[in-house]
Amino acid sequence: MRIKEKLKKSSKELANPLALAVCAMLLSICLVLSYFGNISITFLGTNVIKLSFTVIPIAIAAMLYGPVPAAIIGGLSDIIGFVMAPMGAYIPGFTISMILIGLVYGISFYGEKVTLQRIALTAAIVGAFISELLGSLWFVLFYGFQPLHALYVRGLKELVMYPITIILIFGICKLLERVPEFKKIKNSQKNC
Repeated sequence: MRIKEKLKKSSKELANPLALAVCAMLLSICLVLSYFGNISITFLGTNVIKLSFTVIPIAIAAMLYGPVPAAIIGGLSDIIGFVMAPMGAYIPGFTISMILIGLVYGISFYGEKVTLQRIALTAAIVGAFISELLGSLWFVLFYGFQPLHALYVRGLKELVMYPITIILIFGICKLLERVPEFKKIKNSQKNC
């Protein structure tokens, strides 16, 4: 399936009440993880390193419903998560990053067999380009960090999170394959 087809088909998923309910549940999980399931490391008075697991429900939404719902969940999770527990000023760049994360996972996972290699490649793309480069850019623009320093600190975070993300997404995907309701959701996509 090509990217344009994935975007079109995944936007139609939003008309399905079951898809909306599951996406709302995944958004709720994102919010719980953003509030309770992250570790912030302060460096030079700023929360530079935030080890977060909110990408996991976004990846699941991407696998089930595609790039459009996953991008919406990513963007909403950042905005609502900030409102629930603000840590400094609101930076719209991080919302853009979360939307892009949902799009990339959706394009990679939707309508495809989610293998360990696919997860590793997608996590590497997200980690290197969105989290590392764009995340560093937001720290340079909004917090005044030196570019090399921001790249170094964000790079350390990505090195720590990369294997954890792969293991968690792969493990959850394997567990979901055993759930009968998950199979119903996957079969209903083929009928669209």
